[in-house]
Amino acid sequence: MKAIILCAGSGKRTGLKYPKCLYKFKNQKTILEKNIRLLKKKKFKNSDIFIVTGFKSTLIKNITKNKYNYVYNKNYKITNMVYSLNLYLKKDSKSSDILIIYSDIIFDEKCLSLIIKSKEKISTLVDNNWLKKWKLKKNYQNDFEELLIENNEIVKLGKKTNNLENISGRFVGITKLSQSVLKDFNNSKLLDKILLKNKKIDFTNFLMILIQKKYSVHSILKNLKWAEFDTLDDFKKFKKLK
Repeated sequence: MKAIILCAGSGKRTGLKYPKCLYKFKNQKTILEKNIRLLKKKKFKNSDIFIVTGFKSTLIKNITKNKYNYVYNKNYKITNMVYSLNLYLKKDSKSSDILIIYSDIIFDEKCLSLIIKSKEKISTLVDNNWLKKWKLKKNYQNDFEELLIENNEIVKLGKKTNNLENISGRFVGITKLSQSVLKDFNNSKLLDKILLKNKKIDFTNFLMILIQKKYSVHSILKNLKWAEFDTLDDFKKFKKLK
């Protein structure tokens, strides 16, 4: 299994002058370092870890001591995560199963254990205790996203909503794609076709397209220990995973 960490974006909302995956907590560990440490606890080797870079690419490589595989998204200013993912797939198309991990989240080992052991072709982590976390954010209601689950499968996600009844849980940002699905993507050139229509498509809307195309997106719905960082205030309010 390979792990792909999507680090190309500039994270403008934080106001930081560097990628937010390099934000250091009080213990001087960055988001990226924390997540790589957990991957290694789950027996991922350096050669199994791919980091897709864009903004301040050289800085990421220097801080991670050039230990891993790097894919550079030169179009990071005008693209999004799915474009970055596709760059990885073009480089390593014969991969085994892959984990796709957002670069602006931290999580505990249980999150990785749950998704690694999933036998589904497409599976993603969903937090059913998300609202308690979101109420700590400024203007948290502006960040509500639709995510509906039926029989453990996601049927809708990605759109903004004000109705809590449309939210079965919060998309975490850790998704597993099986080798068979990746082979299907490659054979059909699906990502190329999607990106031809919209280079800026984000990951949740990509999953919604898959659902519309009759792929099953399995939800691992649990009370999860994780945090997402969209703004500098999110970092200031965060203390530790509890």
